[in-house]
Amino acid sequence: MVDLTLTRMASGGIYDQLGGGFHRYSTDADWLVPHFEKMLYDNALLARLYLHAWQVTRRPLFRRIAEETLDYLVREMQHAAGGFYSSQDADSEGEEGKYFLWTHREVKSVLGDEEGDLFCRYFDVTPAGNFEGKSILNIKLDISTAAAASRTDEAHFRAVIERSRQRLFRAREERVKPGRDEKVLAGWNGLALAAFCRGGASVGPWGLSPGGRAQCRVRIE
Repeated sequence: MVDLTLTRMASGGIYDQLGGGFHRYSTDADWLVPHFEKMLYDNALLARLYLHAWQVTRRPLFRRIAEETLDYLVREMQHAAGGFYSSQDADSEGEEGKYFLWTHREVKSVLGDEEGDLFCRYFDVTPAGNFEGKSILNIKLDISTAAAASRTDEAHFRAVIERSRQRLFRAREERVKPGRDEKVLAGWNGLALAAFCRGGASVGPWGLSPGGRAQCRVRIE
Protein backbone atom coordinates (compact mmCIF):
# COMPACT_ATOMS: atom_id res chain seq x y z
CA MET A 1 0.00 0.00 0.00
CA VAL A 2 2.84 2.39 0.83
CA ASP A 3 4.65 1.61 -2.43
CA LEU A 4 1.48 2.19 -4.48
CA THR A 5 0.60 5.41 -2.66
CA LEU A 6 4.07 6.93 -2.99
CA THR A 7 4.23 5.96 -6.66
CA ARG A 8 0.84 7.53 -7.42
CA MET A 9 1.70 10.70 -5.52
CA ALA A 10 5.00 11.03 -7.37
CA SER A 11 3.21 10.57 -10.70
CA GLY A 12 0.35 12.94 -9.97
CA GLY A 13 -0.20 16.66 -10.19
CA ILE A 14 0.33 16.97 -6.46
CA TYR A 15 4.04 16.64 -7.26
CA ASP A 16 5.80 19.42 -9.16
CA GLN A 17 7.04 17.43 -12.15
CA LEU A 18 9.48 20.15 -13.24
CA GLY A 19 10.81 21.74 -10.08
CA GLY A 20 10.36 19.07 -7.44
CA GLY A 21 8.47 19.33 -4.17
CA PHE A 22 4.89 18.56 -3.25
CA HIS A 23 1.90 20.85 -3.21
CA ARG A 24 -0.11 21.05 -0.02
CA TYR A 25 -2.81 18.46 -0.78
CA SER A 26 -4.84 16.96 -3.58
CA THR A 27 -8.46 17.90 -4.18
CA ASP A 28 -9.38 14.66 -5.97
CA ALA A 29 -8.93 10.90 -5.64
CA ASP A 30 -6.41 10.69 -8.50
CA TRP A 31 -3.76 12.99 -6.97
CA LEU A 32 -4.19 15.22 -10.03
CA VAL A 33 -5.54 18.63 -8.95
CA PRO A 34 -3.71 20.07 -5.94
CA HIS A 35 -4.04 23.12 -3.82
CA PHE A 36 -0.90 24.62 -5.31
CA GLU A 37 0.61 25.99 -2.09
CA LYS A 38 3.83 24.27 -0.97
CA MET A 39 4.56 23.88 2.74
CA LEU A 40 7.96 23.39 4.35
CA TYR A 41 6.70 20.75 6.78
CA ASP A 42 4.96 18.68 4.08
CA ASN A 43 8.08 18.57 1.93
CA ALA A 44 10.38 17.85 4.86
CA LEU A 45 8.25 14.91 5.97
CA LEU A 46 7.69 13.56 2.46
CA ALA A 47 11.37 13.81 1.51
CA ARG A 48 12.21 11.73 4.57
CA LEU A 49 9.47 9.24 3.78
CA TYR A 50 10.67 8.79 0.19
CA LEU A 51 14.22 8.32 1.46
CA HIS A 52 13.02 5.60 3.83
CA ALA A 53 11.07 3.97 1.01
CA TRP A 54 14.17 4.04 -1.20
CA GLN A 55 16.24 2.44 1.55
CA VAL A 56 13.74 -0.41 1.82
CA THR A 57 12.91 -0.94 -1.87
CA ARG A 58 15.92 0.55 -3.71
CA ARG A 59 13.48 1.87 -6.32
CA PRO A 60 15.23 4.68 -8.25
CA LEU A 61 11.96 6.64 -8.43
CA PHE A 62 11.82 7.08 -4.67
CA ARG A 63 15.40 8.29 -4.46
CA ARG A 64 14.84 10.77 -7.32
CA ILE A 65 11.72 12.23 -5.71
CA ALA A 66 13.50 12.64 -2.37
CA GLU A 67 16.48 14.34 -3.98
CA GLU A 68 14.34 16.65 -6.12
CA THR A 69 12.25 17.62 -3.09
CA LEU A 70 15.33 18.51 -1.04
CA ASP A 71 16.76 20.39 -4.02
CA TYR A 72 13.50 22.37 -4.18
CA LEU A 73 13.83 23.40 -0.53
CA VAL A 74 17.40 24.59 -1.05
CA ARG A 75 16.58 26.44 -4.26
CA GLU A 76 13.31 28.13 -3.35
CA MET A 77 12.92 28.09 0.42
CA GLN A 78 16.33 28.71 1.98
CA HIS A 79 16.79 31.94 3.94
CA ALA A 80 20.02 33.79 3.17
CA ALA A 81 20.82 33.99 6.89
CA GLY A 82 20.13 30.29 7.48
CA GLY A 83 17.07 28.11 7.87
CA PHE A 84 14.03 27.75 5.62
CA TYR A 85 10.94 29.79 4.90
CA SER A 86 7.51 28.45 5.83
CA SER A 87 5.62 28.18 2.53
CA GLN A 88 5.26 29.15 -1.10
CA ASP A 89 1.91 30.59 -2.18
CA ALA A 90 -0.56 28.82 -4.42
CA ASP A 91 -1.16 31.80 -6.70
CA SER A 92 0.83 34.24 -8.78
CA GLU A 93 -0.46 37.26 -10.68
CA GLY A 94 -3.79 36.72 -8.93
CA GLU A 95 -4.42 33.21 -10.30
CA GLU A 96 -4.08 29.97 -8.38
CA GLY A 97 -1.66 27.56 -10.02
CA LYS A 98 -0.74 29.90 -12.88
CA TYR A 99 2.99 29.39 -12.37
CA PHE A 100 2.68 25.59 -12.62
CA LEU A 101 0.17 25.17 -15.47
CA TRP A 102 0.92 24.68 -19.16
CA THR A 103 -0.98 24.84 -22.41
CA HIS A 104 -0.27 22.53 -25.32
CA ARG A 105 0.87 25.52 -27.36
CA GLU A 106 3.27 26.75 -24.65
CA VAL A 107 4.99 23.37 -24.44
CA LYS A 108 5.36 23.14 -28.20
CA SER A 109 6.73 26.69 -28.40
CA VAL A 110 9.56 25.74 -26.03
CA LEU A 111 10.29 22.20 -27.20
CA GLY A 112 9.26 22.17 -30.84
CA ASP A 113 6.91 19.67 -32.45
CA GLU A 114 8.80 16.38 -32.18
CA GLU A 115 10.03 16.61 -28.59
CA GLY A 116 6.94 18.54 -27.60
CA ASP A 117 4.72 15.69 -28.80
CA LEU A 118 6.63 13.15 -26.71
CA PHE A 119 6.59 15.37 -23.64
CA CYS A 120 2.87 16.13 -23.96
CA ARG A 121 2.03 12.46 -24.39
CA TYR A 122 4.02 11.47 -21.32
CA PHE A 123 2.86 14.32 -19.06
CA ASP A 124 -0.80 14.39 -20.15
CA VAL A 125 -0.71 17.82 -21.82
CA THR A 126 -3.59 18.17 -24.29
CA PRO A 127 -5.14 21.04 -26.28
CA ALA A 128 -8.26 20.81 -24.07
CA GLY A 129 -6.25 20.61 -20.83
CA ASN A 130 -7.14 18.79 -17.63
CA PHE A 131 -7.69 21.84 -15.41
CA GLU A 132 -9.59 24.96 -16.48
CA GLY A 133 -8.34 24.78 -20.07
CA LYS A 134 -4.69 24.24 -19.12
CA SER A 135 -2.75 21.14 -18.10
CA ILE A 136 -1.36 20.01 -14.78
CA LEU A 137 1.67 17.87 -15.53
CA ASN A 138 1.12 14.28 -14.43
CA ILE A 139 2.20 10.82 -15.54
CA LYS A 140 -0.35 8.19 -16.53
CA LEU A 141 1.95 5.53 -18.07
CA ASP A 142 5.30 4.22 -16.92
CA ILE A 143 8.13 5.32 -19.16
CA SER A 144 8.60 1.93 -20.83
CA THR A 145 4.93 1.76 -21.81
CA ALA A 146 4.91 5.38 -22.95
CA ALA A 147 8.00 4.83 -25.12
CA ALA A 148 6.46 1.74 -26.70
CA ALA A 149 3.19 3.59 -27.35
CA SER A 150 5.20 6.35 -29.04
CA ARG A 151 7.15 3.77 -31.09
CA THR A 152 10.34 5.24 -29.68
CA ASP A 153 13.42 3.58 -28.27
CA GLU A 154 13.18 3.71 -24.48
CA ALA A 155 16.66 5.17 -23.97
CA HIS A 156 15.93 7.92 -26.50
CA PHE A 157 12.53 8.55 -24.91
CA ARG A 158 14.10 8.92 -21.45
CA ALA A 159 16.71 11.33 -22.78
CA VAL A 160 14.06 13.46 -24.49
CA ILE A 161 11.89 13.59 -21.37
CA GLU A 162 14.75 14.60 -19.09
CA ARG A 163 16.06 17.20 -21.54
CA SER A 164 12.54 18.57 -22.00
CA ARG A 165 11.97 18.81 -18.25
CA GLN A 166 15.09 20.93 -17.90
CA ARG A 167 14.17 23.19 -20.81
CA LEU A 168 10.64 23.76 -19.53
CA PHE A 169 11.96 24.36 -16.02
CA ARG A 170 14.23 27.10 -17.35
CA ALA A 171 11.32 28.58 -19.30
CA ARG A 172 9.16 28.51 -16.17
CA GLU A 173 11.84 30.38 -14.24
CA GLU A 174 11.04 33.39 -16.44
CA ARG A 175 7.48 33.52 -15.08
CA VAL A 176 6.37 35.54 -12.06
CA LYS A 177 6.92 33.22 -9.12
CA PRO A 178 4.41 32.65 -6.32
CA GLY A 179 5.07 34.66 -3.17
CA ARG A 180 6.40 33.16 0.04
CA ASP A 181 5.54 33.23 3.70
CA GLU A 182 9.01 34.14 4.93
CA LYS A 183 8.63 33.24 8.57
CA VAL A 184 11.36 30.89 9.80
CA LEU A 185 9.79 28.55 12.34
CA ALA A 186 11.99 26.42 14.57
CA GLY A 187 9.73 23.35 14.61
CA TRP A 188 9.29 23.20 10.84
CA ASN A 189 13.01 23.80 10.35
CA GLY A 190 13.67 20.89 12.69
CA LEU A 191 11.70 18.64 10.35
CA ALA A 192 13.70 19.94 7.39
CA LEU A 193 17.00 19.40 9.18
CA ALA A 194 16.02 15.81 9.95
CA ALA A 195 15.24 15.22 6.27
CA PHE A 196 18.57 16.67 5.13
CA CYS A 197 20.43 14.63 7.73
CA ARG A 198 18.69 11.48 6.50
CA GLY A 199 19.48 12.43 2.92
CA GLY A 200 23.13 13.00 3.67
CA ALA A 201 23.40 9.74 5.59
CA SER A 202 21.63 7.61 3.01
CA VAL A 203 22.57 9.03 -0.42
CA GLY A 204 25.24 11.66 0.18
CA PRO A 205 25.40 15.06 -1.57
CA TRP A 206 22.82 15.58 -4.30
CA GLY A 207 23.01 17.74 -7.41
CA LEU A 208 20.78 20.66 -8.22
CA SER A 209 19.26 20.61 -11.70
CA PRO A 210 20.75 21.67 -13.99
CA GLY A 211 24.21 20.85 -12.59
CA GLY A 212 25.95 21.92 -9.42
CA ARG A 213 25.56 20.72 -5.85
CA ALA A 214 23.02 21.74 -3.28
CA GLN A 215 24.76 23.72 -0.54
CA CYS A 216 22.53 23.90 2.48
CA ARG A 217 23.64 26.30 5.21
CA VAL A 218 21.59 26.36 8.37
CA ARG A 219 22.53 28.50 11.36
CA ILE A 220 21.04 27.67 14.74
CA GLU A 221 21.27 30.27 17.48
